[in-house]
Amino acid sequence: MDRLTAIIEYQWRAHWRQFSQAGKLAAGNRGIALVVTGLILFKYFRLLTSARIEVARGNAALLSFLLASIFLGCVSVCLNSPRAGRSLSELRRLPLSISDLFAIRIVSTFMTPFSWLVMAGAFAIVYPIAQAPRPFAGIVAALLFISMAWSSGLTLSHLLTIKAWRRVLFVFLLVITAIAVGMFTRNHPNLLTNFSWVEPHVLVAQAAMGKSSLFSIGILLGFAALALFAARWSFSQSLTIAASPSSERKAHSLLFHFSGRWIGLTAKDFRYFLRLLDPYFGVIVSALGCLYLISSSAPSGTAMMVLVLTVLIPNAPLAFNSFGLDTRSGMDRYALLPAPGTAIIRSKNLAFAMIAGAQVLPLILLSGWRLGLLISFAALIEAASLAVAYMAWGNWMSVTSPSKMHFYRFAPATNAIPEIIAGVVMSSLPGVLILYLIRAYGERASWVTVLILLACVLPYLLVTNLSGRRFEMGRERIRDSLAQGFG
Repeated sequence: MDRLTAIIEYQWRAHWRQFSQAGKLAAGNRGIALVVTGLILFKYFRLLTSARIEVARGNAALLSFLLASIFLGCVSVCLNSPRAGRSLSELRRLPLSISDLFAIRIVSTFMTPFSWLVMAGAFAIVYPIAQAPRPFAGIVAALLFISMAWSSGLTLSHLLTIKAWRRVLFVFLLVITAIAVGMFTRNHPNLLTNFSWVEPHVLVAQAAMGKSSLFSIGILLGFAALALFAARWSFSQSLTIAASPSSERKAHSLLFHFSGRWIGLTAKDFRYFLRLLDPYFGVIVSALGCLYLISSSAPSGTAMMVLVLTVLIPNAPLAFNSFGLDTRSGMDRYALLPAPGTAIIRSKNLAFAMIAGAQVLPLILLSGWRLGLLISFAALIEAASLAVAYMAWGNWMSVTSPSKMHFYRFAPATNAIPEIIAGVVMSSLPGVLILYLIRAYGERASWVTVLILLACVLPYLLVTNLSGRRFEMGRERIRDSLAQGFG
């Protein structure tokens, strides 16, 4: 026990030492992120008051919604934390068991201020439950639910480090999304309520309202135990993967078969970008859009243009923080290459364009089949304009506000939040303008959209050249920023 306490104490010191070295709350606008999170938490506490009134009246709908939000918050904290597999696998050289390492993993999850805020919100759910007909049963069920939520988040964070499980989870998410969309498009949303008896947040509400309280607590106890077992099992599997020599091998890329001066850099960035979770939301939006274009009896051109606009947003971290997945040694290797900064940035832009294009291309092809070639052409121009605008803004942000990102995690929300919001808004303006033209003038405006694309290309060329020069002058600063990053 003393060994575990000492290791956790050292991890705590190392974490907060990194925090202070990164410039305290000012760096990366972490203070702004905490303020935004605090505002969300303030709104959440106001909803708790409303839920308390509703529960006293016998209505648990708002309580169920807040419980579902708690679950998402717990999972998000686990998915946003940096990978701990490699650092913990190094601790296996010490006389520590898997259970000891798993205990360290759990405690390290609660070392960030964001985890404290989420945990405070989770335990605050007791406030409305205290007004329920069965408050004791509801509180017990809520505690089991919170334990299950954290264990589920840890399980997902561990499984995402394993290649086979990443594929399984992605396919499972697509299937569930397609089923849910199919039920709603066929006007059968009530079919989902047939499974409400196994939904954890519904079980907590039922236990608090006195509807089969013992049964609900029993089911939640089984869920919590199963989630904890899954978290420990997945943790041991992730340690094995991290410690395996084969895990150091880099995935082969088809891009290496093509000739080109900087194709190796593009292949590396393409492989790195695929290991970030954010772009896969774009894949889901694209899949839903394809399902809409195929199944709808009368698809709308406006909806198609909105889908193209929406697909680019989850891919924004790839453009806005294109150096975030590079390592310190990787930045040193850039200095050894006979490559100017502009070429390095454009290689990252090409990788971004390939990933975003793969998501948008199915929508464009299906729109040509269902909506006509002119709408498909307008959608193509819209996608190109948006991509160029995102890259123009992102190239400047990547060299001025870089921050460390981690594989198989979401991009950190603490990096330059005002700039990110402004970048998404400004970069979306070409798409919004094209959407307005298509709605106002129909297919006649399709050829006018080419002028918008040209208007986006010129600033991109200028900003890229300036960003390349700034990168060459500030390479050491970017390298230090990435070395100081933490989750």
